[in-house]
Amino acid sequence: MSGSYVNAAGAVVEVPTSTLELVDDHFRDEPPPGIGAPLVCTPGRHHPELFGDLVLEGGHHYRAHGVVDVPGYHVLHTDDGLRRFVIAAPESLRSPDRSWGWQLQLYAARSQDSWGIGDFRDLGRICRIAHSQHAGCVQVSPVHAIAPVSHPQDSPYSPASRQFLNLLHVAPGEAPGAERVDLSDLSAAGRALNAERLIDRSAVWALKKEALWRVWGAVRDEENIEYTDYRQRRGRALRDFAVWCAIADELDSSDWQEWPAELHRPGSEAVRRWAGAHADKVSFYAWCQWVADVQYAEACTCGVDVIADLAVGFDQGSEDAWAFQDSLCFDFEIGCPPDTHNIEGQRWGLPPFNPQALVLHDFGPFIEMVHEGLRHAKALRIDHVMQLWRLYWVPKDGTAAEGVYVTYPVHALLAVLRLEAMRAGAWIVGEDMGTVPAGVRESMTDIGMLANRSAMRVDTDDFPELAIGTSSTHDQVTVAGLITGSDVEDLRRIGKSADWDQIERTRRELAVDAGVDPGKPGRRIGEQEIHDAIMARYRRLGSAPSRVVLAVLDDAAMVRGRPNMPGTVGVYPNWRLALPEPVGRTMRSPMARDLVQLLSENR
Repeated sequence: MSGSYVNAAGAVVEVPTSTLELVDDHFRDEPPPGIGAPLVCTPGRHHPELFGDLVLEGGHHYRAHGVVDVPGYHVLHTDDGLRRFVIAAPESLRSPDRSWGWQLQLYAARSQDSWGIGDFRDLGRICRIAHSQHAGCVQVSPVHAIAPVSHPQDSPYSPASRQFLNLLHVAPGEAPGAERVDLSDLSAAGRALNAERLIDRSAVWALKKEALWRVWGAVRDEENIEYTDYRQRRGRALRDFAVWCAIADELDSSDWQEWPAELHRPGSEAVRRWAGAHADKVSFYAWCQWVADVQYAEACTCGVDVIADLAVGFDQGSEDAWAFQDSLCFDFEIGCPPDTHNIEGQRWGLPPFNPQALVLHDFGPFIEMVHEGLRHAKALRIDHVMQLWRLYWVPKDGTAAEGVYVTYPVHALLAVLRLEAMRAGAWIVGEDMGTVPAGVRESMTDIGMLANRSAMRVDTDDFPELAIGTSSTHDQVTVAGLITGSDVEDLRRIGKSADWDQIERTRRELAVDAGVDPGKPGRRIGEQEIHDAIMARYRRLGSAPSRVVLAVLDDAAMVRGRPNMPGTVGVYPNWRLALPEPVGRTMRSPMARDLVQLLSENR
């Protein structure tokens, strides 16, 4: 932690004294007795501190003399009485071949068979179509779990848990045993929700929950080896999550801090009694996670690399916060300082981990999260990858401008990523847009982590080779929204500040590139001109030096509204805009066909 930082404009910002004092309250000056710093090493390579009794991850132990040959998480007991957590990881990550793929918001990618929201069955369909188009990957919005309450969270970036899956993405008719119950009424009602462009998660969950309960009623008493294996493998984490879901459902509250005080601790006797009294509901939610896991796993085997998106944090009242509450700092929330794109700064309502607590717990929450993120997907995009180096902590009672950067044990966290990626045969993308501290991008390159670039912020000629390049992110304007000026209209309508001159320069540059009159009013720009603007943007993107480029599905659908308007609540339909047509039709539309041909030729 430092008393100042350099902002995106290169200016030094002094952190308020009150913020520094509040942070200091969470940190101890010395580690607990007998605990040493974590040790990162390369298998087969000498490390000068690797001497003592070494207990390997598998249980075998021996006297270490500077070298360990086995990758994994080990424990070293040094001769001077210290216990040190050892991460033996490869030095670099696997890199993907030069290719292109699709970038999409899964909730928005509905098919005709969807129940009002894109699901894992739709993801499988998307991946098969992408494979037939010779795409190499599909990047999907976070599929992290949300609370099973009557009004579910809209944002996929504010999950209840990053270790489990979103039940809204389950296709109930594909659940094992669904063929033995009548879901026709619920299916008809679910498909009817597709008629509305705005996604109604409350209506979706009411239908899917009822459908899953019907299936559960038919299978709850039957032996299921696969489900039993899943429960055993996930162990206590699944039990705690299922209990949290059952309580949240029963109380219709996604915030454990608002529950009765006796339910605030997952391991308490009161919680155990509650779980015993509601055993069927607890078992139901454990089974639902298995159903989601099976469907997600199948979608990830449809011919392309699925790039899972790892959110930067989780809600204050979430199950992850409930489970890891002793390792979190609840009087802060994660955010980012003001910059030219978000001049007020941002605060995301997500409690940060105390980095000292992560070390004391052998990085358990981080390891499990990365492991689960890569168990089915073949790549992982880490949102706000700077979190591995430092996080911007905003006081809950302060403004985003009053925050402070807190550093994290980056070498150990990167070693965990390399080890888990090696075990999964996966590759890693770090979203490194925004204010990036010195050395971050160089370290990413050194270990083979792909950077992430958006043409809305950076000229495509300046994209790194080891990177994923895209036209825009979920927080940025679409090509149609830019060229027509509709995004500016949205910004002004909701009263959000922006650099209007910069936006207009970007719009005019795109118009000239596309052969569109830059002085033509946006309301008079037709579909052909939108098509030409999209092709102009992707012509540049396709020739970018980056290893992988992504076509945004919203651009293929010629959508004008961005998925999310950052820093807003209630004034814009954040995370609720579905694609205007079924996803299969969108991916085979004339616009998509032209994008596929262009990117295939250049890639």
